[in-house]
Amino acid sequence: MFVVVGLAAVMIWTLNSLVTVFSRKDLTITAIGETQYRIYLFAQSNGSLPKQLAELPERPGYMNRTHDAWGKQLIYEIDDSGVITIGSLGRDGDAGGTGDDEDIFRKYRSRDEQSGRFIAGDHLWVVDGEIHDPNSG
Repeated sequence: MFVVVGLAAVMIWTLNSLVTVFSRKDLTITAIGETQYRIYLFAQSNGSLPKQLAELPERPGYMNRTHDAWGKQLIYEIDDSGVITIGSLGRDGDAGGTGDDEDIFRKYRSRDEQSGRFIAGDHLWVVDGEIHDPNSG
């Protein structure tokens, strides 16, 4: 009996430590990165972008989450120039905010800026497709 209680206590402590180490923002950023990689896999196989996240292929051994750490579906948009936006409006689900209410978005080019060639399925797209905000530090 003491062994079971002891193991349960260790498991609870371990899980609590993991929650402390990985903030909800970190978990959401991870979900965005995983979703971007799954978009790459889709683009590689289909030569196009998915119309919705439900079309993404599953990756065995991965979480395959398309929701943020608060359980809300990730925002997925493609603008007319082919820029993909993936993100979350944070805990409150409203634009703006700080802390857990802060918006978390990443943008990726799906086309080469000069030639217009579709690049989302290229091998290096996962690395160099991200558009870095010069104001984000």
